[in-house]
Amino acid sequence: TFAALIINTVALIVVICQTRIAKKALTITKQSIDEAKTQRQLELLPKFTWVIEVQVKLEHWKKELEKKKEILQRGVKGKNDELFKQASDTRIKSPKDISLNRVLYDNMPLWLRTLWISGAQYFYDAIAPLSYVYKDEKPNYEYAHSWINERCNDSICAITKLLEYLEDMVPSVILNT
Repeated sequence: TFAALIINTVALIVVICQTRIAKKALTITKQSIDEAKTQRQLELLPKFTWVIEVQVKLEHWKKELEKKKEILQRGVKGKNDELFKQASDTRIKSPKDISLNRVLYDNMPLWLRTLWISGAQYFYDAIAPLSYVYKDEKPNYEYAHSWINERCNDSICAITKLLEYLEDMVPSVILNT
Protein backbone atom coordinates (compact mmCIF):
# COMPACT_ATOMS: atom_id res chain seq x y z
CA THR A 1 0.00 0.00 0.00
CA PHE A 2 2.86 2.34 0.74
CA ALA A 3 4.36 1.61 -2.70
CA ALA A 4 0.97 2.29 -4.32
CA LEU A 5 0.78 5.60 -2.47
CA ILE A 6 4.21 6.61 -3.76
CA ILE A 7 3.36 5.49 -7.31
CA ASN A 8 0.07 7.44 -7.17
CA THR A 9 1.87 10.53 -5.82
CA VAL A 10 4.50 10.35 -8.57
CA ALA A 11 1.73 9.87 -11.18
CA LEU A 12 -0.14 12.87 -9.72
CA ILE A 13 3.02 15.00 -9.91
CA VAL A 14 3.57 13.92 -13.53
CA VAL A 15 -0.04 14.79 -14.39
CA ILE A 16 0.33 18.20 -12.70
CA CYS A 17 3.54 18.86 -14.68
CA GLN A 18 1.86 17.76 -17.92
CA THR A 19 -1.10 20.04 -17.19
CA ARG A 20 1.20 23.04 -16.60
CA ILE A 21 3.16 22.28 -19.78
CA ALA A 22 -0.09 21.89 -21.75
CA LYS A 23 -1.37 25.20 -20.33
CA LYS A 24 1.86 27.00 -21.35
CA ALA A 25 1.68 25.40 -24.81
CA LEU A 26 -1.94 26.52 -25.22
CA THR A 27 -1.07 30.05 -24.11
CA ILE A 28 1.81 30.23 -26.58
CA THR A 29 -0.36 28.75 -29.35
CA LYS A 30 -3.14 31.25 -28.65
CA GLN A 31 -0.64 34.12 -28.73
CA SER A 32 0.82 32.83 -32.02
CA ILE A 33 -2.64 32.51 -33.57
CA ASP A 34 -3.55 36.05 -32.45
CA GLU A 35 -0.34 37.44 -33.93
CA ALA A 36 -0.93 35.59 -37.21
CA LYS A 37 -4.52 36.89 -37.30
CA THR A 38 -3.34 40.46 -36.71
CA GLN A 39 -0.69 40.05 -39.40
CA ARG A 40 -3.29 38.82 -41.91
CA GLN A 41 -5.59 41.74 -41.04
CA LEU A 42 -2.75 44.21 -41.54
CA GLU A 43 -1.87 42.65 -44.88
CA LEU A 44 -5.49 43.04 -46.01
CA LEU A 45 -5.56 46.72 -45.13
CA PRO A 46 -5.14 48.92 -48.17
CA LYS A 47 -1.98 50.89 -48.58
CA PHE A 48 -2.42 54.57 -47.83
CA THR A 49 -1.28 55.41 -51.34
CA TRP A 50 -4.19 53.49 -52.83
CA VAL A 51 -6.74 55.17 -50.62
CA ILE A 52 -5.18 58.58 -51.24
CA GLU A 53 -5.15 57.98 -55.00
CA VAL A 54 -8.83 57.02 -55.03
CA GLN A 55 -9.77 59.91 -52.76
CA VAL A 56 -7.87 62.44 -54.90
CA LYS A 57 -9.48 61.12 -58.10
CA LEU A 58 -12.98 61.25 -56.60
CA GLU A 59 -12.43 64.80 -55.34
CA HIS A 60 -11.05 65.84 -58.74
CA TRP A 61 -14.07 64.42 -60.56
CA LYS A 62 -16.46 66.09 -58.13
CA LYS A 63 -14.73 69.47 -58.52
CA GLU A 64 -14.73 69.17 -62.30
CA LEU A 65 -18.46 68.44 -62.34
CA GLU A 66 -19.14 71.33 -59.96
CA LYS A 67 -17.08 73.63 -62.19
CA LYS A 68 -18.97 72.56 -65.33
CA LYS A 69 -22.27 72.99 -63.49
CA GLU A 70 -21.35 76.50 -62.37
CA ILE A 71 -20.30 77.48 -65.90
CA LEU A 72 -23.53 76.14 -67.37
CA GLN A 73 -25.65 77.84 -64.73
CA ARG A 74 -24.01 81.17 -65.59
CA GLY A 75 -24.52 80.41 -69.29
CA VAL A 76 -28.21 79.64 -68.85
CA LYS A 77 -28.76 82.65 -66.60
CA GLY A 78 -26.93 85.08 -68.88
CA LYS A 79 -27.84 83.42 -72.19
CA ASN A 80 -24.12 83.31 -72.94
CA ASP A 81 -23.25 81.02 -75.87
CA GLU A 82 -19.52 81.23 -75.12
CA LEU A 83 -20.05 79.72 -71.67
CA PHE A 84 -21.99 76.85 -73.24
CA LYS A 85 -19.14 76.25 -75.62
CA GLN A 86 -16.65 76.33 -72.74
CA ALA A 87 -18.72 73.91 -70.64
CA SER A 88 -19.20 71.47 -73.50
CA ASP A 89 -15.47 71.36 -74.21
CA THR A 90 -14.34 68.18 -72.47
CA ARG A 91 -11.58 65.75 -73.26
CA ILE A 92 -13.72 62.80 -72.11
CA LYS A 93 -15.22 61.16 -75.19
CA SER A 94 -15.14 57.50 -74.10
CA PRO A 95 -14.57 55.63 -70.81
CA LYS A 96 -10.91 54.99 -71.66
CA ASP A 97 -10.32 58.77 -71.63
CA ILE A 98 -10.75 58.75 -67.84
CA SER A 99 -7.40 56.89 -67.82
CA LEU A 100 -7.55 54.71 -64.75
CA ASN A 101 -4.23 53.14 -63.77
CA ARG A 102 -4.34 49.38 -64.49
CA VAL A 103 -1.51 48.46 -62.09
CA LEU A 104 -3.15 50.37 -59.27
CA TYR A 105 -6.50 48.76 -60.13
CA ASP A 106 -5.04 45.25 -60.09
CA ASN A 107 -3.28 45.69 -56.75
CA MET A 108 -5.88 47.48 -54.64
CA PRO A 109 -8.45 45.62 -52.52
CA LEU A 110 -11.76 44.76 -54.13
CA TRP A 111 -13.85 47.15 -52.02
CA LEU A 112 -11.58 50.09 -52.85
CA ARG A 113 -11.51 49.12 -56.52
CA THR A 114 -15.32 49.10 -56.50
CA LEU A 115 -15.42 52.61 -55.01
CA TRP A 116 -12.96 53.86 -57.62
CA ILE A 117 -14.78 52.33 -60.58
CA SER A 118 -18.15 53.51 -59.25
CA GLY A 119 -16.83 57.06 -59.01
CA ALA A 120 -15.47 56.81 -62.54
CA GLN A 121 -18.84 55.59 -63.81
CA TYR A 122 -20.73 58.42 -62.11
CA PHE A 123 -18.25 60.94 -63.48
CA TYR A 124 -18.43 59.52 -67.01
CA ASP A 125 -22.24 59.34 -66.95
CA ALA A 126 -22.34 63.05 -66.23
CA ILE A 127 -19.43 64.34 -68.30
CA ALA A 128 -19.84 62.31 -71.52
CA PRO A 129 -23.15 63.82 -72.70
CA LEU A 130 -21.96 67.34 -71.88
CA SER A 131 -20.98 67.86 -75.50
CA TYR A 132 -24.70 68.03 -76.35
CA VAL A 133 -25.20 71.33 -74.53
CA TYR A 134 -23.41 73.06 -77.42
CA LYS A 135 -23.95 71.16 -80.64
CA ASP A 136 -23.66 72.47 -84.20
CA GLU A 137 -22.55 75.90 -82.95
CA LYS A 138 -25.84 76.35 -81.05
CA PRO A 139 -26.46 76.15 -77.30
CA ASN A 140 -29.16 73.77 -76.11
CA TYR A 141 -30.68 75.54 -73.11
CA GLU A 142 -33.24 72.86 -72.41
CA TYR A 143 -30.66 70.07 -72.35
CA ALA A 144 -28.30 72.19 -70.23
CA HIS A 145 -31.03 72.74 -67.67
CA SER A 146 -31.87 69.03 -67.51
CA TRP A 147 -28.16 68.10 -67.36
CA ILE A 148 -27.64 70.39 -64.37
CA ASN A 149 -30.72 69.17 -62.50
CA GLU A 150 -30.37 65.49 -63.25
CA ARG A 151 -27.07 64.03 -64.40
CA CYS A 152 -24.75 66.51 -62.76
CA ASN A 153 -26.51 66.73 -59.39
CA ASP A 154 -26.98 62.95 -59.22
CA SER A 155 -23.32 62.30 -60.02
CA ILE A 156 -22.06 64.91 -57.55
CA CYS A 157 -24.25 63.41 -54.81
CA ALA A 158 -23.06 59.89 -55.61
CA ILE A 159 -19.38 60.86 -55.66
CA THR A 160 -19.86 62.76 -52.38
CA LYS A 161 -21.32 59.59 -50.85
CA LEU A 162 -18.33 57.57 -52.09
CA LEU A 163 -15.99 60.14 -50.53
CA GLU A 164 -17.79 59.69 -47.21
CA TYR A 165 -16.71 56.04 -47.19
CA LEU A 166 -13.08 57.13 -47.45
CA GLU A 167 -13.39 60.07 -45.07
CA ASP A 168 -11.60 58.61 -42.03
CA MET A 169 -9.42 56.09 -43.80
CA VAL A 170 -6.32 58.26 -44.03
CA PRO A 171 -5.41 60.52 -41.12
CA SER A 172 -5.37 64.20 -42.07
CA VAL A 173 -1.73 64.40 -40.94
CA ILE A 174 -0.77 62.10 -43.80
CA LEU A 175 -3.07 63.81 -46.33
CA ASN A 176 -1.62 67.23 -45.54
CA THR A 177 2.02 66.19 -46.07
